[in-house]
Amino acid sequence: MAKTKTSPGVPNKGLYSRASYLYQAAGYLASRATLETSQSTSAKTLKNLSRQTLSDMRAVCLKAQIRQSPLLKRDVCKSCHTFLIEGQTCLSVVENKSKDGLKPWADVLVVRCTTCAFTRRYPVSTSRQKRKQLRQKPPPRQ
Repeated sequence: MAKTKTSPGVPNKGLYSRASYLYQAAGYLASRATLETSQSTSAKTLKNLSRQTLSDMRAVCLKAQIRQSPLLKRDVCKSCHTFLIEGQTCLSVVENKSKDGLKPWADVLVVRCTTCAFTRRYPVSTSRQKRKQLRQKPPPRQ
């Protein structure tokens, strides 16, 4: 009797779980830092621990070549690795720089980190394009 083939599962499952744990720990530390008074040393320590944890998570993902989800990337400042919490560590504004704001499809969400003043711009009304591997190839023209 031959063995039945099993599904291979997720490769590098341990690395995915480690990155997920680091992300959750950074979120917890960042939320605890906002509860503390901003002048206390424990709040600064918690903020720095959160930033270090997110930096470690990013290093794990880069080393193992793990693709992070876009939603996860939006929660982390690309410049200083701060966990972005609306109203506390970042400010969000919807801009429309078209002439007199007449083009509704030109809305852009601007997220500004209050720690390092780094800004990121995300289109609001458009959907993300699929990765090249997942896109359908158009039929060749004759």
